[in-house]
Amino acid sequence: MKKFKFLKTFDALFRIFIIFLACFVWCRYFIENLWISLVVTVIITLFIDFGLNFIKSKKQKKKNIFEEENTKIQQYINTFIFSEPSYNVDFFYDLAKTKHQAQKKSEYIEIINSSKKIILYPCFLYRDLNTDDLVHIYNKTKKDTPQRLIICTNTLDNNAEKLAEKLPIEIYILDGNQTYEKLLNKYNHFPCQTKLKNENKVKFKDLLSYALNKKRTKGYLIASVILLISSVFVSFKIYYLIMSSLLLILALVSFSNPKYNKIKNIELLELN
Repeated sequence: MKKFKFLKTFDALFRIFIIFLACFVWCRYFIENLWISLVVTVIITLFIDFGLNFIKSKKQKKKNIFEEENTKIQQYINTFIFSEPSYNVDFFYDLAKTKHQAQKKSEYIEIINSSKKIILYPCFLYRDLNTDDLVHIYNKTKKDTPQRLIICTNTLDNNAEKLAEKLPIEIYILDGNQTYEKLLNKYNHFPCQTKLKNENKVKFKDLLSYALNKKRTKGYLIASVILLISSVFVSFKIYYLIMSSLLLILALVSFSNPKYNKIKNIELLELN
């Protein structure tokens, strides 16, 4: 934490120093008196730095809001992905009936709007919605002769989007962001948020664990032998011998070091 603060302070001082130098060159050019030019330079430097910090903070604030919004949307979509289809149908039925005449079917919702029928079909998958999914949905719903078919999903591929344009009814496929903007947010109706575990950042000990694992021994040994044999046929063989020796040491360490070759014994049907 202290190191992070030190780096931020150093960056700020370095930025101010660069601005000061740039301003001082021009102030000294137009103002003959050294002290006056220094004072004017300091004032201009502080003004520019304040302006840059203001712009930066505004951008950072917008970025944070955007990231928070995206995280929230993804958590809503996670709820749909990891829920039973019946839950999703119930949710979108409750959403639709807040403003429309709606009827719930087993896999989708029918909405009657000015004597025209609209079908709302939630289809959230842990992959892109593809052409096979679209064909399945179309075949399921065409018997009800809707004028419009709205499919809510998380992501879709281009082929599904192109196929939707060729089908004889009006089809809208909403991805996760569009589902949030056009339905959840518009109707002020939201599911609970489902958070997934964050990916752990790769640390230096993780790299060591990978590099010095017993599985890498064979590769190090083969590479060492190849370099050792190659040293016989080249002029500057010292480099080959050094690398061969290093690889041989890595092979020995990875084979014999217990720290990076621990076997986890887990009793699957028992909890500690």
